[in-house]
Amino acid sequence: MNKLIVFNFKMAPASFTEVKEVFHIFKRFSQKVKPNKIIIVPPYVYLAEASNIFEKECSLGAQDVFWFNRNSATGEISPKMLKSLGVEYVIVGHSERRKYFNETDEIINSKIKACLSNDLTPILCIGEKNRKEGDSSLSFRIKKILFEQLNYALRGVILENSSDLIITYEPVWAISANQPKELEDPEEIQKTISLIRFWLARRFSEKIAKNMRILYGGSVNSQNIIPFLSLKEINGVLVGRVSTNKIELTKLLKKLIK
Repeated sequence: MNKLIVFNFKMAPASFTEVKEVFHIFKRFSQKVKPNKIIIVPPYVYLAEASNIFEKECSLGAQDVFWFNRNSATGEISPKMLKSLGVEYVIVGHSERRKYFNETDEIINSKIKACLSNDLTPILCIGEKNRKEGDSSLSFRIKKILFEQLNYALRGVILENSSDLIITYEPVWAISANQPKELEDPEEIQKTISLIRFWLARRFSEKIAKNMRILYGGSVNSQNIIPFLSLKEINGVLVGRVSTNKIELTKLLKKLIK
């Protein structure tokens, strides 16, 4: 299975001039990183430019979506608007949306259903906020957090194919913005992803669980992206702040073509 590399620009860069420079870097390397697949997820205001620049080199994603196509919801973006710009993927349930906008599991569930009904692939983010002393991927507390997030996010959701949904395991404590003291143990990551597949097999089917793409997101950079992608259980990574750091991004993309 080819690996997915999702680049979440977050709220960056600050100007149209800067984003065009970042897009140029992706344009330069995108054909060279195959068979891996690149998905770029810039802020809404840059999606139209991205749609014009990229043909088939990179796929487009959005950082959020509203759950109705027609409603008086000032400032929101509908699924149909995203489709009209060539967007194929939408990040749903990112830890920053949960933290800063108090997104509930019910809201996340509505967004996933809106994506699926409009032929958009949701990239569902789940993960624990912290690890206490003695915690591991198999600890009851960690299982409870992850299973509850999955239960609520996918309540009433019907999946026809494993490709209808992507899940990203995003341990909040391991995100670079939170200044992690150390990266999560690769073996722990694999065990956690196996745990997610266990849940998927019982909620949907063994086939869907086996073939669904599950990514890892947590301080991914040019130094660790290859070790992460080499892990058997990981089907790709979610890259954060490195996505718009031109020097670090160039280093990361060069690593992918070696």
